[in-house]
Amino acid sequence: MLRSKFLLPLFALLLALNTLGVAAQDPRADAAYKEGEGLFKAQCTSCHAVNKQVVGPALAKVYERRDADWLRSWIKNSQAVIKSGDPYAVELFNKYNKSVMTSFNLSDKQIDNILTYIKVETEVPAAAAPGAAPAAGGAEATGTNSNMTLFLAIILTLLGVVMLVLSRLTGTLSKLVKEKMGQIVPDSIPLGKILSSKKMAALLILSGCIFLGYATVEQAQMLGRQKDYAPTQPIKFSHKIHAGANKIDCQYCHSGASKGKSAVIPGPSLCMNCHKAIKEGPVYGKTEIGKIYAATGWNPDSMKYLNKTKPVEWIRIHNLPDHVYFNHSQHVVAGGVKCQTCHGEIQEMDVVKQNATLGMGWCINCHRETEVQFKVNNFYKDYEILHEKLKSGAISKVTVEDIGGTECQKCHY
Repeated sequence: MLRSKFLLPLFALLLALNTLGVAAQDPRADAAYKEGEGLFKAQCTSCHAVNKQVVGPALAKVYERRDADWLRSWIKNSQAVIKSGDPYAVELFNKYNKSVMTSFNLSDKQIDNILTYIKVETEVPAAAAPGAAPAAGGAEATGTNSNMTLFLAIILTLLGVVMLVLSRLTGTLSKLVKEKMGQIVPDSIPLGKILSSKKMAALLILSGCIFLGYATVEQAQMLGRQKDYAPTQPIKFSHKIHAGANKIDCQYCHSGASKGKSAVIPGPSLCMNCHKAIKEGPVYGKTEIGKIYAATGWNPDSMKYLNKTKPVEWIRIHNLPDHVYFNHSQHVVAGGVKCQTCHGEIQEMDVVKQNATLGMGWCINCHRETEVQFKVNNFYKDYEILHEKLKSGAISKVTVEDIGGTECQKCHY
């Protein structure tokens, strides 16, 4: 008994020390890995993955195929390495349809950190996060919310019944006590008589008018709005796969978001940057990618373009009235607004839907609440009075409303 009394705490201590040792040795906690991960996801994921081929080859164990100096030269300027006559570079160039790899202005240290990230992802299995939800957790979460709503409705109904019973019971008991004490108990007015009185009729008519007026105004405001609109598109394009799983930056496809008014719908030729090599999808196989080939006139067997093309008739989801002006670049570049702010968690959507109403009240509330990053954005350097107030402490922050974000002419022609 005495031995076990000491052995159990000792075993627990050893287990804790072992856990701490494993955590301390986790290469994913290293600063080089973290920087490499960020650079890889920002610069490389549109064409490469670690453990699977995308546009270019899978990068697992790339550090074994070539030495660090060669890899640095290739990443900085692949065409220079090819022109030098390097046999491996020429073979790689020809193997991937003579696609020119983008030259990157990265330092040797940054490239080494990217290689560190690739090495860790190649050699160290990622531990499953404790209590991690399954991949298809959205449906489960929705079901949980529905069950919770039903449970609360049942509880509230039961509480209402209990309150009604207790109210009748206390009323009856009070009446019996008063009768026993010889007090005069007035007769209760029948419910039918109450409902048929003129005052009750007037109250019901007034309540009905208020309800109908509110419903009319509410429905009138919703004219032309299509929140949660999710039409079936001609090609089943999944943002969850592209922007979510493969981490493709939104502006790689929607390049106009940082340049002008429209974010632009990418043409199928842009899709071909990846899908010349990726011929089969994880969900629909070759069916949906085949529609891209049909649109561009690409023959995947001969690896050549034909003369026949077929435009993709995408269905527009987000619409604004003609009298409303909205500029993507003003929000994305000057305001630093993320796509998810207006479009929702787009990287989790298999089928895109309109996340917000896009109504005037929704926009104005955002302008009233959103803080402008005055200190780090040269776009706002001309607002001298507001800068002085911030420095003096007269105001603690500047919102979009403070710089005219709720003025009519800013959004209406």
